[in-house]
Amino acid sequence: MKRLLALCLIGVTLVLIAACSNSSQSASAPAGPIKMLYLKRGEGTNDPYVISHFEKLGYTVIDMADNVFKAESVKGYGVVYVSPTVNSSRIDAQLKSSTVPVVYAKPQVASISQLTGLLDYNELSAAKTVQIKDAKHPLAAGLKDQVAVYKNEGKIGYALPGKEAITVVTAPGDDKKAVVFAYEKGAKNISNEPVPARQVFFYLSAGEEMNQTAEGFKLLDAAIQWAAQNGQK
Repeated sequence: MKRLLALCLIGVTLVLIAACSNSSQSASAPAGPIKMLYLKRGEGTNDPYVISHFEKLGYTVIDMADNVFKAESVKGYGVVYVSPTVNSSRIDAQLKSSTVPVVYAKPQVASISQLTGLLDYNELSAAKTVQIKDAKHPLAAGLKDQVAVYKNEGKIGYALPGKEAITVVTAPGDDKKAVVFAYEKGAKNISNEPVPARQVFFYLSAGEEMNQTAEGFKLLDAAIQWAAQNGQK
């Protein structure tokens, strides 16, 4: 009887150990790669370089040319990235009502989607650095003060965000020119309409992709990651 009881206790102990082990593995298991829709102009650009960067981070990237994009194309994705190479007239306002979060590296499309005013965007020329305005926000990627985002002088996009936008990075010496800003899900855009998902403006200009420093890519990675979370706790 004692031997039988001992065997039973051993069996129960093994079951409990296995259960705890499985529970621990389940809690630490990754949620799986985020599926990204990468909108671009077509071939002959630096987009493959950026796509490769995202893939190395674990994103499942599906690239799509702007001339075949439709509003319903975003279905099933975790985040949309609008490359600065896109033809804005082909994207138009199709992303404005997207329930999938969007990162805009194309000022014209951000304007059409009403993240900024109709003519409230431009580019800094011969620029290398940006100013971190809100170092505590995840979009700052842990960076602070002035940061060199380009190896060599280049074009940095900026825009004037609406009053409910979160401005995280600006042009040096000019806080009105935001180079990284965002709208939280439900915040009101420039037309006083609530955005259906997180939306981010990012400064990268076409042709400057390979000019980005490690810090510049940290900011880009933070923009994608923050947007993809879409306000989830």
